Amino acid sequence: MRIAILSCLEFSVPGGAERFFIDVAMALDATIVCLSYDPSLGNCYPLAQNVKFHPLNITLPGEPLKQPAGMRLFGSLELDYDFFIVTDDMALRFLSCGKPHCYVMLTPRRALYDMYYQTIADLPVVKRLIYVPVLSLFRFLDRRFVMNHVIHIAGISHNVRNRIWKTYQRKADVFYPPIHLENYQNKGYGDYWLSVSRVDKWKRIDLQIEAFRGMPDKKLKIAGKIYPAFESLAKSAPPNVEFLGSVSDYDLMNLYGSCRGFLTTAIDEDYGLTPLEAMACGKPVVAVKEGGYLETVIDEHTGLLVSPDSCSISQAIRLIDESPEHYAESSRNQAARFDYKLFKEQISTYVHTLAGT
Repeated sequence: MRIAILSCLEFSVPGGAERFFIDVAMALDATIVCLSYDPSLGNCYPLAQNVKFHPLNITLPGEPLKQPAGMRLFGSLELDYDFFIVTDDMALRFLSCGKPHCYVMLTPRRALYDMYYQTIADLPVVKRLIYVPVLSLFRFLDRRFVMNHVIHIAGISHNVRNRIWKTYQRKADVFYPPIHLENYQNKGYGDYWLSVSRVDKWKRIDLQIEAFRGMPDKKLKIAGKIYPAFESLAKSAPPNVEFLGSVSDYDLMNLYGSCRGFLTTAIDEDYGLTPLEAMACGKPVVAVKEGGYLETVIDEHTGLLVSPDSCSISQAIRLIDESPEHYAESSRNQAARFDYKLFKEQISTYVHTLAGT
């Protein structure tokens, strides 16, 4: 059976979404149909070399024109495959052709739904006047299209499954994005805590900075792209907080393997793969008590779940920092439940059942 994964991504850097779709493609021997593909992706993420890509070699305009342009693009495509896995609301427009399919959602678009008011509030007044009717129209069209054309839906966590129900009143299956357990090693407990996250408004990096500002005897390293609007946040951080920017997979593995523990604070995270990567190295996790973290971090066994405030974070880090090795076995065992080998079996059975093969 020939399977295509339709994505409105540019596969040039191995972000969380790109890695997940590569894992799906490997598990199903599928082809990824995407906007563009950079062959050098395989150098920084070797698993990409095991996957077939069908790049459309098209660049979409910026927002707010990107959305309708992406919809038109995929709505006009003609592709010859037996089964389609659609991964976003732009590629979704291909399903107007009535092809056998499954819609695998990272999450309903947050700017349209659960973070709509926060998105609007952050815009200048003039842009707000434009975006309010535009986003309202997109929300109406998105719901109508899903209702009329989508049969099978899956999400990446139960948190996302609940959002799908609230958004579309549709039931969804769940497939957790996997980790490749064999690639992670515990290299000891160094002198720093680790955070792996892009630095933007949704990740609450300011909480992490304030927590460590009150703990000058402890170090925090933050790996991830710093968005321009938040460069001042990095510059105002205390000396014990180091921003590493984007790092290679090799360096990231070493950071995970040698840290004392892992810290993550995103707002209602869809799933949260990074805590599992840390736990695969036997490292404890301090995470905010919300979103996908409730599904991956076992409170008091693989780390601690805390309130989203700097004081609670500081207390948890000081407690765990006394004996981080205490959490090693439970953390590794929890990570093993999300291993790629289990994921491959689950999603392969699911897709072939839907396709009747």
